[in-house]
Amino acid sequence: MDTGREYTERWHHQMQIRDATGRPLLLLEPRWMLPLLDISVRALPHAYRSITAPAGTSIALRVTGATRAMWTLVRDDAGWAVWSGESGRATTTVECDANVVWRLLYNAPFDRAAVHVEGGAGLGAPLLCTRSVVV
Repeated sequence: MDTGREYTERWHHQMQIRDATGRPLLLLEPRWMLPLLDISVRALPHAYRSITAPAGTSIALRVTGATRAMWTLVRDDAGWAVWSGESGRATTTVECDANVVWRLLYNAPFDRAAVHVEGGAGLGAPLLCTRSVVV
């Protein structure tokens, strides 16, 4: 987690500075994005901690574009847990491009119209407010 914190901090500050100054953004290729996102989605159970849902409810985050990946947040008797990949048929699927997902998770401006939610919009809403900054 310490290494993940260091990586995500350096990565997202670099992107925010580049974005704010009109500089070219870092490449959104899997080599760099997958480690960033794999650490970042660990914020999802915390973001959903106050959302009650029946066991088996699942929310999939599908990332498209230069980096393609999926994580699934699943509700069980103990609470919410995040898993890499798809876990059966998701109750709700949130889909966005790699350029949108880093912005969403790191509090940078993003176009909400570029985030597509299938299924229960109420279950997708907490994901849109998730922040992955590790302190």
